[in-house]
Amino acid sequence: MKQNTKNLIGLFFSGLIVIALAACAVVSANAMMKGFIADETRAVTAAAEAAERIRIAARETEDEQERLHLQLEELTLKAEQMEAFYQQYKDRHCYHYFGQYYEMYEQVYNADVIFIGTSHCAHGVNPAYIEEVNPEYSFFNFGLNGSVPSFYVDWYDIFKNEAHYPTPKVIVWCVDWFMCDTGWLWRRITFDTPSDMPIGIMRAIVKEEKRASAGAAPEPEKNETAAEEAEETVSAPVETKEKTVAELLRESVAEHGILAIDEHMTVLMLNNPIFSSRDRIPEMIRYYLKGRSVQIETPAPVTPKIEGRLLTEADLVLPTYQHKTLYDKDRNITSEYYKGYIPWDVPFGGGTTTVGCVHNRGEWRKFEKLLDQFEEDGIKVIFVECPEYTGWQSTDREIHNKELAELAQSRGIPFLNYNAELASDLNDDNRNYSDWGHLSKRGSTAFSKVLAEDLKPVLAEVLGENGAD
Repeated sequence: MKQNTKNLIGLFFSGLIVIALAACAVVSANAMMKGFIADETRAVTAAAEAAERIRIAARETEDEQERLHLQLEELTLKAEQMEAFYQQYKDRHCYHYFGQYYEMYEQVYNADVIFIGTSHCAHGVNPAYIEEVNPEYSFFNFGLNGSVPSFYVDWYDIFKNEAHYPTPKVIVWCVDWFMCDTGWLWRRITFDTPSDMPIGIMRAIVKEEKRASAGAAPEPEKNETAAEEAEETVSAPVETKEKTVAELLRESVAEHGILAIDEHMTVLMLNNPIFSSRDRIPEMIRYYLKGRSVQIETPAPVTPKIEGRLLTEADLVLPTYQHKTLYDKDRNITSEYYKGYIPWDVPFGGGTTTVGCVHNRGEWRKFEKLLDQFEEDGIKVIFVECPEYTGWQSTDREIHNKELAELAQSRGIPFLNYNAELASDLNDDNRNYSDWGHLSKRGSTAFSKVLAEDLKPVLAEVLGENGAD
């Protein structure tokens, strides 16, 4: 008996030692991964200090040509940083997640018409074709895979109150008849916030840019007004204090209850970068073996040549870059990412089916709550339902589309439904689809051209005479 007790005590303490060693290993590995991630963001923002110096010089000069030259140089550095970001993260799964949050925080395009919605929107609406027909507006696609209305409630809070993206004139919500199915649509804002995920990365980049800007900025003049200082502060993204894993776990327990083990494990895994970024461990090891060096190679930009003449405002165009064809593991065409849109091109995998959805009324209430918020912020809304293959014959589509149409009518929201009154031959040809609901590259090109024409009068209608100013 005594021997058994002694063995159990020994086993208990051996277990504690193993747990302690494992915890030390995790803490050490996390620190290494965080160091690797931090150096990545510093490499991406290498041009930030120079860009800030040029911005300040352009603001202070009184010579028109010098100002234009400086502003063009600033644009070039802005494009250089965006390209460095692409080169650093292009091999990550679903690059459009990263590119979209880059725009939210960096505000390269400052779109006055934005699209939101699920992957049907992300893969279906190409701003390149929309802006050709509507050059008086700027567009950006913020559609994200698996997004439910409650996700966009959290997303919009960051968009508005943290990133301080300029208030768009119009939000085109690419609605879906299944948009309130939380089993089908999985996205939560907490999936995007860990340190090696898009929001976490952008928060680190903003922090690094502020450090670089502080080094570039001259001492403020004594007569600088408090109002000017306040304006600078409000326009910049807010630096958010990173919560500890313990704080996040406490929040998870408070929200879901102590027995929601899956939820708590998700929080734990997502917020320990050695777990959430475990696929990047080989990359991290190479980084340390190379002496902690992050090198980002960018190609030369495509820029118009300006020789033998004076600059004008029309010359202030963001340089562009040509990319080699690149697919991710899901066959998203990363190299053709453009203003939030990314084509998904695989052989058609649809067919005929009648599968429906579970309509979560709580999500519907969040949907209406966000529409109220848009109205309060003076943002016009348009509903668009992207075309789906006609082989999908769910009765739920008719039921929930009717509810969407009734909501649109009651709120005075234009609704362009390409599975009802605006359905066309595009719906019948499976070459336009990667599956029953996701447009292929061919299909998204055809649809975006149609949508561009259909949006033109609707934008003019919702914005009135001031729509193009």
